[in-house]
Amino acid sequence: MKTFKLLSFLFLIGLIGITSCKDDDDTDPVDPVDPNLFTYEEATWSEDEFITQLTVDPNGKTFCFGAGTFIFTNTIPLADISGLTLKGAGREATIFDFSNSTSTSGEGIAAIDSDNLVFCNFTVKNTNGGNGITARNIKGIRFNEVGVEWPASSEDNGTYGIYPVESDDVIVENCYAQAAIDAGIYSGQNKRVILRNNRMTLNVFGMEVENNIDAEVYGNEFFENTAGLLVYDLAGVERIKSGERTKIYNNTFTNNNQTNFAELGSTFAADVPPGIGMLFSATSYIEITNNTFVDNESVSLLGVAYFLVDQNYNPLDDLEFTFNNFAVNIHDNTYTKGGGVYNQAGVLDRPAGPLIEIVRNQNGGESPHIMLDDQDYSAAGSPFVAADPVINEPSNPDFIWANFAEAGSGVVTFTSTDENDFNTGDGYVNEGFELVDTPDECN
Repeated sequence: MKTFKLLSFLFLIGLIGITSCKDDDDTDPVDPVDPNLFTYEEATWSEDEFITQLTVDPNGKTFCFGAGTFIFTNTIPLADISGLTLKGAGREATIFDFSNSTSTSGEGIAAIDSDNLVFCNFTVKNTNGGNGITARNIKGIRFNEVGVEWPASSEDNGTYGIYPVESDDVIVENCYAQAAIDAGIYSGQNKRVILRNNRMTLNVFGMEVENNIDAEVYGNEFFENTAGLLVYDLAGVERIKSGERTKIYNNTFTNNNQTNFAELGSTFAADVPPGIGMLFSATSYIEITNNTFVDNESVSLLGVAYFLVDQNYNPLDDLEFTFNNFAVNIHDNTYTKGGGVYNQAGVLDRPAGPLIEIVRNQNGGESPHIMLDDQDYSAAGSPFVAADPVINEPSNPDFIWANFAEAGSGVVTFTSTDENDFNTGDGYVNEGFELVDTPDECN
């Protein structure tokens, strides 16, 4: 009798542990099939059947994939949809493989003009030159436990892994991005953005936050990229001319010293030398706090005006664009270096690399922890001088404040090497924001 009870108990525990696409309370085998739920298994997988079900009436539907590898020969198209969930059995368990895709865009998933989209618990692999997941003009989108991967660094990889743009109320959490040519995770021209607890490696930039309004970047791991994080405003875009109110906190930036593998001249990211933890440029109301920078051997934290991004840019062309950085508050971060390798060959291979070398040579052969542009570009014909940042770093990092107005001619003038020359009072503090179109959880 005891043996029978034990076997019954173990059988019950086994049932509880089985992953299912059914609702938790859906235990009656005679219940009708949920018309809003479609399930797919590797053994019976049909891409044609999935696309048919996806395009008939996808509003309010959940498309649930079991464990295994699902082969796609084209991009997954999502347009004009409200309330769709695309989910797998786990980021490492469910693989969407696009190695054999003949899509003209090369993208894995392409979503546009929709609201309340949820992507969770799967990985997109091996798109042929296109982004892993593109989402444009979405009101409320959540990526949770989503991966985008290419197996190795290559110019043939996609530009971006996870790429939400021109959207509102964006959440990217617990995701993984590997080997994107530009950025593993890219948030562009979005309003109200949360980027948290993600891991990025072997990309050119691990993550980029471009022309965003109200963004929080926290709990992320940036390791072994060319550079970790870029927060900047790009000139010439329409939806958001100048981004503002970004908080970067509780992130780790470790050993981002990998050689840049993007094709020279293809993007701004292709110009960036290795060894940078975080770079910010031409943005406003930014708070950088409680981050840990470890072994980023060119510079842990670099802040420059837009002139160094595009030396041909004329600020008078668009007075709505933020040329300099304003209201920057850097405090309570920690910095260490020396455990990684200064990738000199990789640095000198990139257009912006000589600037790193010039500063390093003028600093006795040492790379600083923090290097900031004094933002006086009058010598370069730009009559704009920005306010100094507020800096309060108890860790006493190596610090360089320099004039880069003539950097294009190889001239860099150190203004200060002492952070105590700066304001150490109260700086801008990001008070947070509330989402408007909050995307659903992954259920």
